[in-house]
Amino acid sequence: MNTEPADLEVSVAAVLQNYSLELAGKTVLLALSGGADSVSLLYSSASLQSRFGFSLRCIHVNHRLRPAEETDLDARVIKEHCKKLKVPLTIVKIRPGAIEAYANKHKLGIEAAARVFRHRAFKRQMHRWSASWLFIGHTRDDALELALMRFLRGSGPSGLARLPERRGPILRPLVYSSRKDVEFYLEKQHILFTNDSTNKDSRYLRNRIRNVLIPLLDREFSFWRAGVLEAAHTQSQVASCISDSTKNSIPWQKHAHRTLWAYQTDLSTFFNQPLIIREEALFQAIDHLRRDKRGPSVAFLNPDGDTVPKITTVRRSSIRKFAAGMVKALDLSDCRLLCDGPYVQVQKKQRSLGDSGFSQVFTTVGNYPIEGLVLSIQPVISSSLQSDGRIITLPCIFRLPEPGDRLLYHRRMRTLPEVRNLSQSGPWSTQYVIEDLLGIAVYMLIDIHSNICIYWRESLPETVERKASFMLEIQSRGNHARRSKR
Repeated sequence: MNTEPADLEVSVAAVLQNYSLELAGKTVLLALSGGADSVSLLYSSASLQSRFGFSLRCIHVNHRLRPAEETDLDARVIKEHCKKLKVPLTIVKIRPGAIEAYANKHKLGIEAAARVFRHRAFKRQMHRWSASWLFIGHTRDDALELALMRFLRGSGPSGLARLPERRGPILRPLVYSSRKDVEFYLEKQHILFTNDSTNKDSRYLRNRIRNVLIPLLDREFSFWRAGVLEAAHTQSQVASCISDSTKNSIPWQKHAHRTLWAYQTDLSTFFNQPLIIREEALFQAIDHLRRDKRGPSVAFLNPDGDTVPKITTVRRSSIRKFAAGMVKALDLSDCRLLCDGPYVQVQKKQRSLGDSGFSQVFTTVGNYPIEGLVLSIQPVISSSLQSDGRIITLPCIFRLPEPGDRLLYHRRMRTLPEVRNLSQSGPWSTQYVIEDLLGIAVYMLIDIHSNICIYWRESLPETVERKASFMLEIQSRGNHARRSKR
């Protein structure tokens, strides 16, 4: 058996060749952590960009979860590499404590919360630089770790499917390369990289898999890697087959349920299908409902391609009970499944602005009434272009503030409490933000008398194309809401 490391650059070029026409003339954003995988991807991509005709940029996100001396070293090493290769670099620093606060509020693990912030940064920078692609340094070893982790958590076929080389704008040029290939490439070229100390933290399941389970499998079952990858490939085909069969067998129709939308299908048709098809049909309907609710904000916040970030919170065992007819109704966090007369329905739950996690997505121009406010989003007229902060991009999200939200105000990024303190705003009872691809665009405060105070983002970066910009006007009870002073 040949155990020699593969030529990393050749492997990367083979992946890029599959998308050569789509890469030509485009800007590529590369996620650079400073670790071995991303640094090897940086050097191999930089050497291939002239061959494939793309322009390379890098983004580094400092989550502020590790000691400062460690993250400072990451930044220094990354800057040296990008300077040497003449690749533009953007470093994004998350406010200290923001990720932990977000994790606590949304009952997420630190890794999952950090991923949300990281993906926000990726998407904003992609929009800022009009990047068409995002390169991620996931290797074959990462795919194996993910497969083991999902197996241990009881994922279905779609969860056990092989990590794809491409999903939307995300490309994984290293997905067929091993960690051994990466390390050999870096050692051969004497390229420095950094190590993340949290990779040794056994509190994280992925680390326990990497540091405990995988060495055991390597020692006792040397054939396991090929077996897991083959199984993942098989599960990809199974997932695709089940999905297609479900769409053909159990069609869902959008239906107005009172004042809310629901998806419904014929009850007899539903229960005449095999159990696995019924389960998949319910997941598809939940997916449809959540897509309607979240719209493009899913891709906006999570460019890794998980269309419904919280779908994993729906336990397959609960869905199975309903699909098997053991229960006639099932309440989930944001929707309800029930047998209603001749139909099986998946209904959206009524939510108020006071509910945790409320958000509403706007994707097109129009006038939108929300709780006594009217948001008017209209095309930009050239004569009306001003640097007064009233410009936004689409899609945008109207939501409650989150820990770590910051607004460009008085010439620098400030936390929302800092913005309030600068302006000495009075007592308020409600607050909202409007967030677009560039960050927080609007911060609104409403007092007990329904008076509204609005803080606008000061200006739109010149790098944003005018055609992607829209005018925003906010009215309250028929009157223009007042704007904060600068």
